[in-house]
Amino acid sequence: MAVTPRLEIKQSQSLLMTPQLRQAINLLQLNNIELGELIEEELSRNPLLEKEDTYLGEQADNFSPTIDTPPTEPQNPEEEFKPDLDYDTGFDDDFGSDREGYELEADYSWNDYYKAKDNRFGEADFDYCEQRLSDKKSLYQFLTEQIRVCFSSAADRIIAHQLCEHLDGAGYFRGDAKEIAKRLRTNKERVLSVLEKMKGFEPSGIFATSLEECLTIQLKDINHYDPAIAELLKHLPLLAEGKYKELKQLCQATDEDLASMIADIKSLNPKPAAGYEHDTTNYIVPDVFVHRQKGGDYGIELNSLSLPRLLINHRYYSELANKDKNAKRYLKENLSSANFLIKAMHQRASTILRVSEEIVRQQRDFFEYGIERLKPLSLKDIAYNLEMHESTVSRVTSRKYMHTPRGLFELKFFFSAAAGSYIGNEDTSTMAIKHKIKQLISEETPQAVLSDDKLVELLGQEGIKIARRTVAKYRESLNIPTSAERKRQKRRPAL
Repeated sequence: MAVTPRLEIKQSQSLLMTPQLRQAINLLQLNNIELGELIEEELSRNPLLEKEDTYLGEQADNFSPTIDTPPTEPQNPEEEFKPDLDYDTGFDDDFGSDREGYELEADYSWNDYYKAKDNRFGEADFDYCEQRLSDKKSLYQFLTEQIRVCFSSAADRIIAHQLCEHLDGAGYFRGDAKEIAKRLRTNKERVLSVLEKMKGFEPSGIFATSLEECLTIQLKDINHYDPAIAELLKHLPLLAEGKYKELKQLCQATDEDLASMIADIKSLNPKPAAGYEHDTTNYIVPDVFVHRQKGGDYGIELNSLSLPRLLINHRYYSELANKDKNAKRYLKENLSSANFLIKAMHQRASTILRVSEEIVRQQRDFFEYGIERLKPLSLKDIAYNLEMHESTVSRVTSRKYMHTPRGLFELKFFFSAAAGSYIGNEDTSTMAIKHKIKQLISEETPQAVLSDDKLVELLGQEGIKIARRTVAKYRESLNIPTSAERKRQKRRPAL
């Protein structure tokens, strides 16, 4: 058979990542603050987009789609194609679509403020959020980084973030540990333990409850703390009044020693947080609200007040589209962009709500009984139950916050791993096991210090079956010394 060139037509289907779908992915992972900035940029660029308040007084027959109402088909469907968004089409990035119907001229939108990090969309290093956020790291960001390093337990991280909310402008802790423990359904001792660790954070002196404690922490960090200066710190009012003779007697110090101690105190920072920005420290807008209903169930609703309701001015489009060919093309592109933005925002809201409802359903015991009942939960579990792609759930829960009766939490905090070698109750997470280990050790006496083998036995009585080496690993992650070291510490006489 001779091999000859020939032409033939072949029809096939394929999944491609179009610019519009890439923009929809970027939209999904933005939180409400970032999305609000994005909307303001689009409102200033697109003449067909308007906020709802600009339509007050207009006639009701000019109905236009909003965030809460999916857009309808345009008057000329053959001139305008609106893709049906689907976050889970089987594509690797959980988006996919046939290429047909996506005109490149209409895919330009949003490139000015959220270009993908890809050479096809311009400068590779451009990032919309990074260009608009402050270059100076806020105190909250700085503390969050230290929390991730210091605390391995999800419950301790939740407590730590709650403690951050009670810092004043100077960096002093002004909260009530008992009230925080009550809200989180944990014990006061655990909250105080987390607070004590956080007093070792940078900047030095942060989370102190008084000026004396703040200066004490800083002096200990530079190894200048001794009994004489400790006595001086107890009488700071006398130092402010300049009563140096009384201070020398109280501190049993010479003029030279007193002058040296005063110089050390003057070199310290009485307001550790003064050098950091605070606008983004406490300015967290929740994306989801959770409230308890009368019947005992929990209601979930989106924070729609933080985002404007968008409308499309079809009257403006109709008046100008038939007057000029160039104007019609320009308005057509903007109409396509506006329809897609509203449809994408509606889909984003629906996806966030579904994921939040599933998180609340899975973690109901947490809302009922506190952090000790936080169940092991993974992105895969949520994705399987909602028939979504795992990466979609990851984007939904990234940098978004949920306001609950127990406080304000990032959605990521509700995900906790299960014990690796656990063969008992599947509802027990590693965090819960660590909490039980810590609780058992805190209740031991100097005469009956618990070894790792004994901890395995006690945990087994509660239905938790793990190996001794796993107990040792969890104990070390909690910074708890061995039984021999604890025995020496407990029998050491108090100074």
